[in-house]
Amino acid sequence: MSLRYLLPISIFCCFGHFSYAQTGQMVARGHRATTQQSEAKPTTLFSLPQFYGKWQEIKRVSPNKKQVSFLDTTLLHFTDDRMVETRKTTDNKMDIRMVERASIDDDNDLMAADQDYTALSVSKDAMVLQDQDDSVHYFKKVNMFAYELADGYAPAKKATTTESEDEASKVTIANLMGSWTVYKRQAKPGFITSTTIILKYLNLTKKADKNTANGTATIYAGEISQEVPCTVIIHGKNIKIVTANITYDLPVKVADGKELDFGTTDMMYYCKQL
Repeated sequence: MSLRYLLPISIFCCFGHFSYAQTGQMVARGHRATTQQSEAKPTTLFSLPQFYGKWQEIKRVSPNKKQVSFLDTTLLHFTDDRMVETRKTTDNKMDIRMVERASIDDDNDLMAADQDYTALSVSKDAMVLQDQDDSVHYFKKVNMFAYELADGYAPAKKATTTESEDEASKVTIANLMGSWTVYKRQAKPGFITSTTIILKYLNLTKKADKNTANGTATIYAGEISQEVPCTVIIHGKNIKIVTANITYDLPVKVADGKELDFGTTDMMYYCKQL
């Protein structure tokens, strides 16, 4: 057979068995082209110790890259025990205080008490974080927050063991009546899961006897929150909160009518009157 007949047949066979993928790879027909794809990772990875210290917000930029004015200054305090305390202040007065476990992952997602951020940069005295709404928050490192420098500020005094025991021994139903909100909780890492039932509010409206009161408790697990009837019983130095869903029986640390703190090293609740 002459060469002019063999050449078209050879070309047809080649194209019949192979095809080019968009990536430029030659693959056998019936086989899928493989591509090496990798998700883009941040060029700079941060570690939690880089954030240790006190950080005060000084500037905020909206998602459309415009600087905006704000009154609710964010304060972040990362401690070397891998905790973060978040405060929101207005006119140098503290409005909100939350404490949670801090962490940062391989995508520079920084988990703080109020919300999750993406860390954009951090240096010895400056930090830039992007929130979940794409607003960018600029912080400077400080030795003391502005509210700590305000007139009349006095650091909280740590109670001694004897003082805590004295406060606990004064637990009475009279000191527990009224509406309480949990303004802070502190739990061991891993203690809280998606199924853990957590106390949010306690409202005691009716005294049954010298050690018992009735009312409602607001509890939640995951994203589900509900208000349920409850009975509170004082026995010894413990507070027992009984609902149809869960019963808490925890030692009381403070119960002076204005502050109510109870719990264990696994989980502590800090409450104040509404």
